[in-house]
Formats: sequence, structure tokens, C-alpha cells
Amino acid sequence: MFLETLDYRANDVLIYSQNKFNFNDNFKIIYKNEKVKRVRNISYFDVCAFVKNPAPKNLIVYRLLTNVNHLDAYSTKYGYFIQINGKAELIYFDPIFAIKDLRHLRFDLDPERFRFKIQQVGLTSLTKKYDPSIKPTEADFAEVYAFDLKAIEAQYQNDKIFADAIFAFDEVIDESETPQQHINVANPVIKKDFAERVPGIAEDRNISSSQLNRVASPNAEKIIDLREEIVDLLKQALGIQPGEFQNVQKLQDQKQMPEVKKEESKSSKLSDEEIKQGLFELFKSTGKTSELNNRQRESVVLRFED
Repeated sequence: MFLETLDYRANDVLIYSQNKFNFNDNFKIIYKNEKVKRVRNISYFDVCAFVKNPAPKNLIVYRLLTNVNHLDAYSTKYGYFIQINGKAELIYFDPIFAIKDLRHLRFDLDPERFRFKIQQVGLTSLTKKYDPSIKPTEADFAEVYAFDLKAIEAQYQNDKIFADAIFAFDEVIDESETPQQHINVANPVIKKDFAERVPGIAEDRNISSSQLNRVASPNAEKIIDLREEIVDLLKQALGIQPGEFQNVQKLQDQKQMPEVKKEESKSSKLSDEEIKQGLFELFKSTGKTSELNNRQRESVVLRFED
């Protein structure tokens, strides 16, 4: 995943992940105003706080599609619900979270016939202005682009490439290699997910992409309570005590409130097309071999190898 705030004048942040099934060490945060950019750890749960906060942002996440009808999104363990164009949708911060979640999502289908695709989805906030003194509302995003991941990308995607592209000419020091809070996995089912290797993935060119469906999401009115319930259950499964993780988003809001009140945010001066173009250019700057338009037209259906 990749997240870049667009509203804060003095202390914009950038968050990226590296497609590792680790709730402490996978996610990194950089404060963009620092002269020397320092990479720090941020927990999965604090990333959730940044994503749901209504402050304007660009966001790159992952979508799961399968050949199962009416797959139950309520059974997710590692997915996260957000609003895209006013509709609730289940997304994943990394492809590995989607792959690990497949054993938890409830459906009845022969594993040999099961097919899926994982899409990288570029999003931008529908709301370009944000006043933290007003009671927050639910974040809502517009989809800028989406394309299917190839098998090798689904297994080895690392969104650090977006941060590398943005900070190509900056000095960056990695301070994230510090002792982390130990997670003692309390739930045996979740513990098994940590122990098991990710299964091999191959591409299947013999199935039409039209046969694949998005995961059925809950009613938008239920999304907030359901999302918090899933996060709380995951914390319990990981043996995390209440208050063990600090909510960095609250600290971020406290730091930024004076600056936001003093002057208009940079993002409010940008048009929707300018912000969308920024995501397009970011994608192209990462050195991928194919242009985005070509990737959006290409269908890649995946299967688990025998």
C-alpha cells in the first residue's frame, strides 16, 4: 500500500508497505517536511487510522476478485472496508493480506476450480478540503486506475518503489530497524497464518475475466461498526492489549491543527484532474515496463499451483 496525505501544509506524511505478513514491520512512515527523510515503523492499526481519517490523501491498495458468487465479506480477517464513490468496498493493504485472507472468507468451491485476481487500485479523496476542528466524517475515495497483478507481482509486490520514486533526490535514513513490540499470537487459527508459507501462484489464461466478481460488501451504514469490530477482533487474536499501540493519527492532527487553520491547504488548489494525473505519473515513475493504459486493458486471472 501507498498513502500520501494532501492536506497538511507543514507535515505531510507518506506511508508505504512491503508486502510482508507482519503487522509491525511491514508498514513504514516518512514525514515529508524533514530535510533528511527518516523511515520509521508504523503499525497496521495506526495505518488503519490514517486510511479512515477524512483528510485528503492519495491511496494505492489492492482489490480481490474471485469466481465465487456472493463471497461473504463479513468473514474477512485481514481486509479493510473503505468508501469508494459512496459505496463500501473490501480492500487489502497488500496482496499477501488478500492471499492469507482467502482461507478465512467463507465460500464453497472446489479449490482446483477456484480462480481469482488481485488488482492494484489507485484512489484519491473525493473531498479536497479538510478542517480537523470539525467532527470527522467517513473518508470517501474516487478510483483513478485499476489493473490486474501478474503472478510474480502478487507474490513479490513491494510498494517501497513509490517512496523511492518520490524521494529519489533526497537523503533517506532508515530508522525502522529498531526493536518492535512483541506480538504473541493468541488465536491458533491466526497463528497458523503466520507459520504457513504463501502458496505458489500461477496465471490461468483459460478463463474469462468476466467470470470473476468483487467480494460482496456490507451496507455502507454498517461499515463503521463492522470495521472497528474486525480491527478489535484482530487485536485480540494477536494478543494485543488495549492501549498497547499509540494512535499516531491523533498526534498528527494535534500537530497540524494550527497550520491548517492558518492557511489554505495545498491540495485545495489542485483540480481533480491534476491530482489524478499525479497518481498516473507516480505509477509511471516507478520504472514499470508497461504503461498504465496497457495494464488496465490486460486481464490476468490467477490460480494456486498444485
